[in-house]
Amino acid sequence: HTIKLYIKRCKGDSQMQYSLIVQKLQEYRKKSQILQTEMAEYLDITQSEYSRIELGKSKLPYDVLDKLRKRGCDIDMLIIGVETGTVLPSVEKVYVESDTPKFVSWLKLCEWAMHHWRNEDGREAEIGSKLLKVFVNDEKGLTALEKLRTASGISQEKMVEILGVNIKKYRRLEKGIIQLDAELMAKIYEATKCKPSFFLDENNYYLSLISEECRYGEKREEQLQDLLSMQEKFEVNE
Repeated sequence: HTIKLYIKRCKGDSQMQYSLIVQKLQEYRKKSQILQTEMAEYLDITQSEYSRIELGKSKLPYDVLDKLRKRGCDIDMLIIGVETGTVLPSVEKVYVESDTPKFVSWLKLCEWAMHHWRNEDGREAEIGSKLLKVFVNDEKGLTALEKLRTASGISQEKMVEILGVNIKKYRRLEKGIIQLDAELMAKIYEATKCKPSFFLDENNYYLSLISEECRYGEKREEQLQDLLSMQEKFEVNE
């Protein structure tokens, strides 16, 4: 029902929502005190291409969003007006880029702890928690969009309606053959509350999610670290 209301509403204001994104991009550039030519050079596009993006004549593509993220731009704030959650130093240390199995193993413990905390508080799982659960149980190597559909229980046909694309394009998006742009990420957030940062830096998305859960309760960061340290001791003993 919520998704149907979203689809009906978005038909009239999609362009207006996107104009806010490019307006915030322009504000970010000016606040950074750099010219369009300098921004274009950093993004490895021409000044003309960048100008068309700021004017809303070209969609803000995935590769440009990723470069902006690496430059320090908060992509969630840019696209949906919501800050990307910061990662606690104590949580960040679980991320070992060169050791994926260990990272997944640690996130399984984090997911277990978050599930326990939600039950303790009587709260329902939000999309971020559902995505984390899909991630730690993924044995098929699902793409980000496949994980989102699994977590949200949305069909491909419904995603086609949400994004306003044809089924052929959606399937190419879901398989990672082509990438989401800023406008499509905004539509996904409106329908599912999945932040754009999930598609740009999935691992950091989970870490920020866990950090927010730790901040929710007074002793949860300490509890999580105790849990992770037990696994470290187990690995040493093993």
